[in-house]
Amino acid sequence: MKLQSAMLADAARVAENKLYVFGGQWDRVYTHAFPANHAGLTVVLVIEVSYAEALTDHHLRVSLMRDGEPVGAEARGLINVGHAPGTTPGAPSYVPIALPFENLQFHRAGRYEWVVTLNDEPVGSIPLEVSLAPGGNMEAAGADGPDDPFSS
Repeated sequence: MKLQSAMLADAARVAENKLYVFGGQWDRVYTHAFPANHAGLTVVLVIEVSYAEALTDHHLRVSLMRDGEPVGAEARGLINVGHAPGTTPGAPSYVPIALPFENLQFHRAGRYEWVVTLNDEPVGSIPLEVSLAPGGNMEAAGADGPDDPFSS
């Protein structure tokens, strides 16, 4: 199995094995204060499953990490893909995945990353830089600030 594509998006969904991405491929958010809540984002993945790996359970985990340590947000699931009718023997299958995360909490600025593992092996990551916006206040934990302290 291979991670063919990975990105952050404002929203995404999968319908009829097609991936619909809205506001995709960004890696930075700004906040006016810490700690901060981010209303939501979607982790978007495309997994390539080889012909030989089809019809078998594969464990997927996506975890938000900072400095190699988990910081709370995580999704787990199983991928089990069959062979579509008419598939050429040996041809891989592609699995689009949209994982929405809501109300993410960030306690400090810095580089975070969404780490993607398949069958307990890391296969990729998606960086996310969380920064204080110009004029922001590290001390004012939301006091007199907007309801959604993030802007992209």
